[in-house]
Amino acid sequence: MRLGLGRPHFNAYMPRVPNGEISVYRTSDLPVNDIQALGAEYVGTADSPLKGHCDLLANDLFAEALNVVSAPTPHIRHANVIGWAMDPKNRIIAKKLADKATLAVY
Repeated sequence: MRLGLGRPHFNAYMPRVPNGEISVYRTSDLPVNDIQALGAEYVGTADSPLKGHCDLLANDLFAEALNVVSAPTPHIRHANVIGWAMDPKNRIIAKKLADKATLAVY
């Protein structure tokens, strides 16, 4: 598989309504093919298949006073990013995270 690398858009890191969290999967020890399969099964849909994934270290989230909490449904690797304040500064935090992340396009 050939990947294109780049940076994600900051909207990928904006907290979601109504719960103010971001759904993520912990994949640091997985090969790209396994990450793609995980995303295809648990995130993408027939109408909206995944076109790639973003990589970001948990330490980058911790540096912004956010936390990662295991949420093993629908998969054992699933987690949520919590600790967001409902505040306009979330956009600034999301931009910082996107700048630190990499985007792998399938």
